[in-house]
Amino acid sequence: MKKSRLAVAITATLFGAAVFSGAAFAKGKPPTPDETAAQNLSVPTIMIGGAVGGLLCGTPDLPSALVPAAAPPDPLTGYETPGYFWVQKVHTWQAQCFNDVEASVFGAWGDNLEGDAKLKVGSPIRVEIVLQNLTEYPLLPTLQGYTVIKLEPSKLDRESAYGHSAGSPDVEPFPTDFPVDFASASWLVHDAGITFSVLNLDTGTYAVQPGTSPTAEINATGKVVYGYNLRVGVAGPYRIQFTSSQLVTFTGQDAPNGGQIDANNVYIDINVTTGGGGGGGGGKPN
Repeated sequence: MKKSRLAVAITATLFGAAVFSGAAFAKGKPPTPDETAAQNLSVPTIMIGGAVGGLLCGTPDLPSALVPAAAPPDPLTGYETPGYFWVQKVHTWQAQCFNDVEASVFGAWGDNLEGDAKLKVGSPIRVEIVLQNLTEYPLLPTLQGYTVIKLEPSKLDRESAYGHSAGSPDVEPFPTDFPVDFASASWLVHDAGITFSVLNLDTGTYAVQPGTSPTAEINATGKVVYGYNLRVGVAGPYRIQFTSSQLVTFTGQDAPNGGQIDANNVYIDINVTTGGGGGGGGGKPN
């Protein structure tokens, strides 16, 4: 756990919600999000060994300020979920974040790896893990970010738009912004030095060699996740193992079919069956 730090000066500006003015707002069918655009960090994150995606983050004594969403473009409506929204890949915002030199984490796996999804040879298997913060910062009780929701529940997760509320034209001021306070146990951690491997437990051969770097990305709900699209050519049991850098230590993981080897290694065991087609692509964003 962290030692006590110097007092942290957190100003009203740092935590203030921004208010915006404007007259005309998008109505009707919302535009298709720009698939090439980056998704916005929405959950406060501690960056260890470097920030994901080139984000500018502060220090434990002075985290980066919340960057609220703002028009243009105007908030969007017309989704299955009623209301006006700031939308991922259309608008920009950023939760607070900071760089540090060490962290303690809990590993949370993608639900497709620990659930009932059928994982098949030749089909993509989405591998994801999130590092939930367990480091204590007594003088930094909360950071601000956003609760991002799925706006099109009838669609597959990967096809739906995601966003957070911009308020209502019937309530002034509009549009506005609704940041949320996240306690330190709700923050995430990005470990720039994390690696992983995938081992066939029957044959003893690796489908992904140890020391491979996963892709660190910001998902649709604004969380930093480590992702990899795995395909294997042989059916059987596989062990997916993540190895943190020496700066980050695991204190556990959440899968009944997983475990922890030591302070720097957690794993999850999956079974891949014969047959092609869909399945295993992943469930809800982690």
